[in-house]
Amino acid sequence: MAVATASALGAAKLIFLMDAGGVSNREGSLLRQLTSAEAVAMLRENDTACPSSVRQHMESAINACRGGVERVHLIPRHVDGALLRELFTREGLGTLISQDPFEHLRRATLADVPGILELIRPLEESGILVRRSRERLEMEAEQFVVMERDGKIIACAALYPYPEQGMAEMACLAVDGDYRRQGRGEQLLTFCEGLAREQGLRQIFVLTTQTTHWFLERGFRQGTLEELPMPRQELYNMQRRSQVFFRFLS
Repeated sequence: MAVATASALGAAKLIFLMDAGGVSNREGSLLRQLTSAEAVAMLRENDTACPSSVRQHMESAINACRGGVERVHLIPRHVDGALLRELFTREGLGTLISQDPFEHLRRATLADVPGILELIRPLEESGILVRRSRERLEMEAEQFVVMERDGKIIACAALYPYPEQGMAEMACLAVDGDYRRQGRGEQLLTFCEGLAREQGLRQIFVLTTQTTHWFLERGFRQGTLEELPMPRQELYNMQRRSQVFFRFLS
């Protein structure tokens, strides 16, 4: 009844209150979000440790998505304030099942500039990133990639190609503080490397003052200023004394 009503009304969201805390995988770990296709695959492959009641809710969520409902939330009914947290916080509770991925990694557009500014400003103020004006970001928006979650930019990076030297610089790598240490920096790096390969580039480099260990752990080698493309050498900020790291693209 709930699925049919939500579909008929063209509802954007449907919420089920249930005994379990959400959908868990075979290892028992709670899954915070799934696409409807992923939920179908989990049920088909029996890749879940959930009881039959949760499976029934998953099937209802899948049918609701097929009926046009954008998001279905499966949340625990025994948690105080569960519904309020689901409605009024970005993370919510339980498991979200949606037609499309809740989090998108994509090329940036001019409309993303305000979100990028909001994300990088604290890092600029602390000296981790070089300050960029709104005007500069608007001019360079097409060089950026962003990770968007529920309408908010939570991570970004920029890729500046130097085709004559077969190189590209990855810069302005930033992840919102609430979403760090969850692999998003790695996803940005992989995405940027893919873009560089598409352009026929052979090597990617970064300049950093505080995150040297992160790049070394991901296969970068420390280089010298003289190895940078000459146009980038001319822009090097001697006051920041950034270290240079390179990685060949396989």
